[in-house]
Amino acid sequence: MTSQSVIAVYELPRPIWVTYDILGKRFDTHIGPVRVTVVTPELDPPTGRIGPPAFAGLPDGALGPILGERPPRLDAYPSFAEVIDPEWCTEYAANHPGRATALRTVGLELVANCDPQLDRLSAHTYLPDKLLDIVGRYVEDWYTRLAEWVSVLTGQDLNHHHQIYPARLLGPGLRAWGGNNWRSTSSTYDIPSVRPIEPDQWRTVLHRIGEGRRPPLEWQLILAGASALDRGHNRRAVIDFATAIEVCLTRLVQDSTSSANRPGDKSTLPNWSEWLDAHEPAYKADEGFADLVDLRNETVHRGINPSYEQARAAYECASRVVSTHGRDREECV
Repeated sequence: MTSQSVIAVYELPRPIWVTYDILGKRFDTHIGPVRVTVVTPELDPPTGRIGPPAFAGLPDGALGPILGERPPRLDAYPSFAEVIDPEWCTEYAANHPGRATALRTVGLELVANCDPQLDRLSAHTYLPDKLLDIVGRYVEDWYTRLAEWVSVLTGQDLNHHHQIYPARLLGPGLRAWGGNNWRSTSSTYDIPSVRPIEPDQWRTVLHRIGEGRRPPLEWQLILAGASALDRGHNRRAVIDFATAIEVCLTRLVQDSTSSANRPGDKSTLPNWSEWLDAHEPAYKADEGFADLVDLRNETVHRGINPSYEQARAAYECASRVVSTHGRDREECV
C-alpha cells in the first residue's frame, strides 16, 4: 500500500534559536507512531526575509500572506480557515554568533505508513483527521523532548510551561492612580546570549527523538536544576545538582577496575568521592564538593531554602563535575 501524506504546520510553544543553515531544509522524525518530515521555512537571501516552507501540492496563498492585521497565534484562527499566515521566525534582541534566527513555526508532512495504531482507527475517518488526531496526542511530548535535547546541547532556556520573557513588567497586574490615569509599573528588558543549534545537531536530535532517545541522565538533571534556579526554585535546584553529581560518581565506581572495599548502593556522596579519591588516580574531588554536600543535606533534611548565591555555587560545582566525569552530552540513552 502506498504511503500517503498530509501537510500541517506546528507553532513551537517556545521559539528555538537555529542557524540560517537549517532554513529551507527537510528533516525526518517521528511524532508518536507517525512518520513526519519537518520542513523549515525558506530564507530569501537577497532580502533576508523568511517565508513559508515549500510544500508540493499546497494551493498558492494557503500560507498567506494576509494583508492587514492577522491573528497572533495559530490557535486563534478559525477551525476551517482557508488561509493562515504564521509567524515563521521571531526576531528579538539577543547576542549570538550571527546568521541565526528564533524558529517559531515549522511545516510538517505527516505520513500514513500502515502503522497498527492507524489501522485501529475507523476506516471511514478522513485521512487528515486520522493523522492530526494521533499527532495531536503526541506533539507536546515531542516538543518537550526536542527542547530538552536542544537545551542540553546549546544552553537555550526552552521551558515552555514556565516561560521567562526577555521583556516583562515589574509587578504585572499592579496599577496606581497618578494625576488623571492608571499607571503601570516600569518594564525590564534582558538581552540574552544564545547559542543557535546547527544543522547536523538538529538532524541528529530529530532522529533521536523519533527513536525515543534522551540525553544522559546527569545532563537532564543539570538542565532541570538550571531551569529551577532561573525561576527561583533554589531548593529543587540544589537537589538536582547534587543528584547529577551522584549519578556521575556512582557510575565511576561501578566502572572502576578496582573492587577493593567498593561502597555499597546505599553509600553517601562523600563515601563515593572518598573511595574514588583512593582508587582512581584520575579523580579529584571538586573544590566546591564539600560545600555542595553540606548544602544538599541541609536542604533535604532540615528543609532550608538555599539562597541564590548558594544554589548558583552548587550549579557551578555540578557543571564542573558532570563536564569532567559525566558522559558526553551528545550521547543518548
